[in-house]
Amino acid sequence: MAVKHTLLGLLSWKPMHGYRLRQVAQAYSWMYPMTNASVYPALHELESAGFIEHESEVHNGRARKVYRITEAGRGELRSWLSQPPESDSSIRDPLLLKVSMLDDADLLDASDWLTETADRIRNEIAENEVRLARSGGATGTRLAGEYGLDLLRLRLRLLEGVIAAGAPTEAVSASGS
Repeated sequence: MAVKHTLLGLLSWKPMHGYRLRQVAQAYSWMYPMTNASVYPALHELESAGFIEHESEVHNGRARKVYRITEAGRGELRSWLSQPPESDSSIRDPLLLKVSMLDDADLLDASDWLTETADRIRNEIAENEVRLARSGGATGTRLAGEYGLDLLRLRLRLLEGVIAAGAPTEAVSASGS
């Protein structure tokens, strides 16, 4: 029920409409991937269970629902937070799997996607550094954000090592001079 508990956690900070919840939830996608399509069904389930409620408001001529957590929802969130996470000792990471399957002959063919992925991760690191600096949140939020940045930096270091290993000798010597 991690999507639902993530939404409860976000709504415990302040009431939000669905689109804003989707935006804020994206900041947590590195920890627990969730699609935009999963947010609205989860909101409906939470409301049916009495964990959240909504008020309709008109914004720019359009009606939208602003959700808020109920006391029952706060209790459910506290209960979830007080329990250890379900353990999953395996690492499921498609990037690690793909990199581990590359042999030296495949490195040159994979250089485009490796470089694109490294560039995307660099951008993600920069965005998350700004987000973390602005957050000024609770200790747990800050520590989890720093952990996430460390994971992204490790992924980048892996990709940079693979890219360097696959670079043609001429390119390596030309860039080294």
